[in-house]
Amino acid sequence: MKKILFLFHPLKDAYRYLKEEENPQFAPHHFWFIDKLSEAGYEVDFMKSDDQTWINKMGNKVRLNFLQQQLDTIKAAKDYDLIFFPYIEYSFFLSLLKIMGFFKKPMVGMGHKTYYQERKNLIKKAYYSSVRYIYFKGLDAMLYYSKGVLDVSNKGSIKGNGVHVDNYGIDYDFFDEFSKSQPTSPTSDYIFATGGSKRDFDTLIKAFYEIDFNLKITTVGGDLSQHLSCEPSSNVYIDNSLPFGLGSTGKLRKEYYNAFAVAVPLKQVDDYLFSTWGITVVMEGMSMGKPIVSTYNDAYPLDIEKEKVGFYVDYGDVEGWKQAINYLIDHPGEAYEMGERAKYVCKTKQNYGLFAKNVIREVDRVLKVERNNEPVLSTSQWFEKL
Repeated sequence: MKKILFLFHPLKDAYRYLKEEENPQFAPHHFWFIDKLSEAGYEVDFMKSDDQTWINKMGNKVRLNFLQQQLDTIKAAKDYDLIFFPYIEYSFFLSLLKIMGFFKKPMVGMGHKTYYQERKNLIKKAYYSSVRYIYFKGLDAMLYYSKGVLDVSNKGSIKGNGVHVDNYGIDYDFFDEFSKSQPTSPTSDYIFATGGSKRDFDTLIKAFYEIDFNLKITTVGGDLSQHLSCEPSSNVYIDNSLPFGLGSTGKLRKEYYNAFAVAVPLKQVDDYLFSTWGITVVMEGMSMGKPIVSTYNDAYPLDIEKEKVGFYVDYGDVEGWKQAINYLIDHPGEAYEMGERAKYVCKTKQNYGLFAKNVIREVDRVLKVERNNEPVLSTSQWFEKL
């Protein structure tokens, strides 16, 4: 049986969460395939660590993030066949050692953005080119779940072993089972928005000055009011109580369930930050059967308008948000049909199970593993093993 070591610090939090919570609400897709690889016959473990060590603090100052985990991995690697990085930012030091010939283990990482920056300043250009070279040449495979992000990344002169893996999505059953277990119908009396990365809540809040409906914004790990340039109107409720952590997804399910629709407002970013900002919230809302209104992001692995599950709005377009939200409010039947189609898309095409199969296929390829009938752990058995 091949053995894989995951290098992703928050999995320590996931481990603690599953052990300590009497009623676990942890979304399986946040394990980044540890459970699915186990089901496929791999023996999988993750590198436990303390991010407050002096080595990590020192590494952060010189942009060698998670240095302690990477040093621990060097010692542990002899017992594993492959190192897996859900985020390649955890791989920089190991990738550098591999390029230099001091580290031999196969390494696979997930690509979330382009890691590509055009700079006129020659010193900065050389720096970013070097960083890109180390990431792209140190990893045996970089798995992109957005073909758009991969295509933009490939515009760079330094190309790595980039591969597009299709069917990105979250764990549909995690949300669907929750919906089916609710004793009452959704209240459907507010639009729901959540998340933090590259969010443009100012534009969304301004749109609700003239929308006769409620907006609920739930933020993670901070006071949103400190980051707003406008004053929310009386129909906008901001909840800052949600603690930061991967377990927050489960705690949001009730908010998704009772929402009429889900809004994902985004800020415009430069090409080097071209990424799937907001896609997790899009998928979570879809899995709960909600129509989606999102700022247009062509990095998304699906087109919500082509799938007829919602609407796009331009960056900073207050009027566009008003029109899209009011259309859904004025056409509740059509909004319901969008939500039903959204669930179907997540159930049949964009979901964690299908996505994981495609990722595992690439891991098999790197390790030269051919599928066979060896016994595997079920997901429940894997959780019990924890």
